[in-house]
Amino acid sequence: MFDTILYPTDFSDSAAKSVTYIKALRSAGATKVLLVNVIHQRVLDTLDTMQKVLYYQDARLQGDTEEAIEKLAAERRKKMEPIVTVLEAAGFEVETKILKGYPVKEILRTEKEEDISVIVLGSHGRSNFRRARLGSVSEKVIRRAKAPVLLIKR
Repeated sequence: MFDTILYPTDFSDSAAKSVTYIKALRSAGATKVLLVNVIHQRVLDTLDTMQKVLYYQDARLQGDTEEAIEKLAAERRKKMEPIVTVLEAAGFEVETKILKGYPVKEILRTEKEEDISVIVLGSHGRSNFRRARLGSVSEKVIRRAKAPVLLIKR
């Protein structure tokens, strides 16, 4: 029934709880997990702006935006390692991807390109607004995804 699971994570507590439910999907036939993290476009824009400001203040302070983004991606890959270890120990084949852009758009694009059976994601992301009944990314993915979405409460 479920072959490939798309597991978008922002490393929030809500997203971390998803691992338990993903492991339970193994008994429903799931064999592969595509673990993704999206570097939000706002972060990319901020890094680019910071590099430009530094350049205008003093050309010697200028950094490389791509280098900063790659460093951020490397940090996020490192955060994925314990998740990969747990999922592989549960018998899954795990693939990881660091994507760049708007989270909803990248999650839905990945769903389409990778023939995803189910999407498992946390109900609230890093912003974790207490009053919100549902995180904005979660809500938009639920509304637009073609595959079933398993939403994990915080």
